[in-house]
Amino acid sequence: MFFITMLVFVVIAIGVTYKVMVGYTNFGWPVRSAVFLLLGAAWFSPLLIRLIRKLPPAFNGTFYDISYKTLYFMMGLALVLFLMIVVRDIIWQIIYFVSKNQSLNPNNVRAINILNVITLSFALIVCLYGVYEAHKAPEVYTLNIQDARVKKPVNIVVASDFHINQSTPVRHINKIIAQINAQNPDYVLLVGDTADDEPEHALKKIKHLKKIRAKKVYVSLGNHEYYHRPYSWMVAFFDLGFTILHNSGEKLEDTGVFVAGVPDVGSARVSYERAFEEVGDEYKILMSHSPSDFKTLNQDMFDIQVSGHTHGGQIFPFQYITKQVNDGYLSGLYQEKAKLFVSKGAGYWGPPIRLNAAPDIAVLKLSPKKEN
Repeated sequence: MFFITMLVFVVIAIGVTYKVMVGYTNFGWPVRSAVFLLLGAAWFSPLLIRLIRKLPPAFNGTFYDISYKTLYFMMGLALVLFLMIVVRDIIWQIIYFVSKNQSLNPNNVRAINILNVITLSFALIVCLYGVYEAHKAPEVYTLNIQDARVKKPVNIVVASDFHINQSTPVRHINKIIAQINAQNPDYVLLVGDTADDEPEHALKKIKHLKKIRAKKVYVSLGNHEYYHRPYSWMVAFFDLGFTILHNSGEKLEDTGVFVAGVPDVGSARVSYERAFEEVGDEYKILMSHSPSDFKTLNQDMFDIQVSGHTHGGQIFPFQYITKQVNDGYLSGLYQEKAKLFVSKGAGYWGPPIRLNAAPDIAVLKLSPKKEN
């Protein structure tokens, strides 16, 4: 049902954008055909990228990287352009209906074509800014937590959704790592979707994560690891010296803190009981990629859940949809019986664009609290 809905949306988006952008021009069939093909390529870029991946090995280097980045940027641009056209034309119709001014008639072909140039230019500028926003150093969200069970101060960095693949720029990965290391973490928790490609294609890029400076790096798997041979990724993370928490947990030495991790709830069998079976009287952290399970859990099992998955909506205005499909959680700190922190992620999926959803990491600053 989801894929049928998306296919209908894409067909409508292509049709509306094509009609508005070239339907009122004197362009001949070569230009019209080129515009239609570009719109089709943009909206069906994930399918085209999969097809390019299946080409002979000679095409899976630079050609693949350029195709990947170009097609996904086109997808983001097509989405932003479509949304701008819809909003623009709704406002235009309302203004004309209220004013009855014939000079503002939405059927004025000359006005349509002038506004199309302006709208396309503005969409391009917005998307280029979105590329900058997606690739800048993640913002740092600090949570100061005092608890009597914590025996000594400990800094824990939470990061999610790197989405590292063959085409991820190394400078972008290094920028995230530098921001993590700048927080002087004792431990780092990578809460899913660290990888987003087959291991043989992305392992060279993933190896840069060895530059993370911490006593230990813990990893739980997200849905995108499960799209690309999850157990091979578990082996790859183990070879990097990381600790995989897969329905398991362990004490963080003598800090009085216990961290448990489960795989993505929509991708694998999850056992919270097994994850916490070795817990004692410690402050308890749960790593769970998606926040959608939070409300249904027995929140007596843990003190804070750390999640990602939502990307904070990634591209405005999808924050509203993303929040609804994730049980009302989008980003930041939530408090019910236990706490929930949802990261907007350090990377991005698909279009290399973020709008009103800057990347972030979190620092849990845990310290002892004296009991009165």
